[in-house]
Amino acid sequence: MESLVAGGLAGAIEAVVTMPLELTKTMQQLRSHQESKMGIVNTLRYVVANKGIRGLFYGLNIQVIQTTGKVAIRFSSFEKAKIMYEGIPGQVFLAGCTAGAAEAALWITPCERLKVLKQAQVSVKSPLHTGWLSSLALILKEQGLSGLYRGLAATVLRNGASIGFRMVLFSHLSNVAAWLRGQHKKKSMWEPFVLGGIVGATSTVLNNPIDVIKSKMQADDQGSGSKQRYRSTIHCAKDILATEGAKGFARGMGARIAKITLGQAVIFFTYENITNSIRKFVAKNY
Repeated sequence: MESLVAGGLAGAIEAVVTMPLELTKTMQQLRSHQESKMGIVNTLRYVVANKGIRGLFYGLNIQVIQTTGKVAIRFSSFEKAKIMYEGIPGQVFLAGCTAGAAEAALWITPCERLKVLKQAQVSVKSPLHTGWLSSLALILKEQGLSGLYRGLAATVLRNGASIGFRMVLFSHLSNVAAWLRGQHKKKSMWEPFVLGGIVGATSTVLNNPIDVIKSKMQADDQGSGSKQRYRSTIHCAKDILATEGAKGFARGMGARIAKITLGQAVIFFTYENITNSIRKFVAKNY
């Protein structure tokens, strides 16, 4: 239960702190090749100029719901999977992959579909998708449940591999930090923040191509007569390669590095400290 509560709180805080960078990343991945070169600062200025400060938080409500749920599922699934894989080589990596795949399939894919649909229209004067509830109703009515799960394969692949990698790297970095400070010295409360940031930056570079594919898949087929451009994850990847070349898979990387570095720092910091606080409270009172 403590991993579920701590994970949920960590996810909610991370969503609010990183939302402007999340929006910037998505816009850079979905806009035209020339417009995608605007950079983080210019993209933020563009949004503020057109939509005001509130525009930087387009899709925040569904992002909070998504991130709260996904991080709660991630850490609770990870702890259970570690027990399941106990004694098996690569235990931490396998547990992380399982947790990442679980959060993607159970929670992230439909939430990101709704979030991306709204963010894709941040520069549209009369947007079709104005809120996540109306978007949910529209997609379910016109496309059924499968419409919410566009980009499922790309999302499961991205999160499964990413969380596996992050958990392994965080574990190794924690061991190195313990060795550097000395095993018997108390760990700083800010250590998870620093290590989480390193983990986030490293994993972002590795999984950016699949994130670009995911964003394009989820922004596709918006409903009300719009055409479906991508038939599958593979078709989307081939289209990007044919129209933009390999550099197309690097779209939004700068914003993603900034967002995920900060986001993972916040998540690991919040999760570790809340978990420790819960354990101390339980030990003291029960």
